Amino acid sequence: MKKLYLIVIFLLTAMSVSAQHNHNHSADNTLNTTEVNSEHSLYHLDAEWTDHRNETISLTDFKGAPVIVVMFYGNCTEVCPILIQDAWRLYSSVDESVQEEINVLAVSFDTENDTPEVLRKYAEYEQLDIPGWYFMTADDADIRTLAMMLGVQYSKKSDGHFAHSNLVTVLDEKGRIAQRVEGLNQPMDDAKSKIESIMAKLNK
Repeated sequence: MKKLYLIVIFLLTAMSVSAQHNHNHSADNTLNTTEVNSEHSLYHLDAEWTDHRNETISLTDFKGAPVIVVMFYGNCTEVCPILIQDAWRLYSSVDESVQEEINVLAVSFDTENDTPEVLRKYAEYEQLDIPGWYFMTADDADIRTLAMMLGVQYSKKSDGHFAHSNLVTVLDEKGRIAQRVEGLNQPMDDAKSKIESIMAKLNK
């Protein structure tokens, strides 16, 4: 009986250590967002971006309507697909007439691996190679500047993966941060309302 008791205690301890390890591993890969200045327009950045269609674009191409922005990297197989789907949940929650007006920018911070061709395959795999969606890359410095303005932190680890913030951002028609949703699988009600209120104001 005592032997059985000791075995149970051992198994419970092992499960606790395993759970703690997994929790810490997840925490190690998630970075908090930083504070941002919502009065600054991201459209002041004059960087050139290349999308998954291999087209050169600038952020100012998207002015005049709300924009959803998310930062990710393609080799992330657990967190980033959820983050991309969070952006899709927000996008698909608004009326189709609004969807036709807004854009989604999915910006990779893995410049070494996420070429336009890789991003094209990623968009196709996620079934998001659709009008209004842009999977984008640029120079390291330009991506880092964008991340700073969004309040996104990311850091490359020794195994080639990234620790990073999980954030979906809504920009207003002037490129200013109007709403941020931090974390995974979060409610998108406030972000949806923000997009709709911006569009209502523009359509007056």
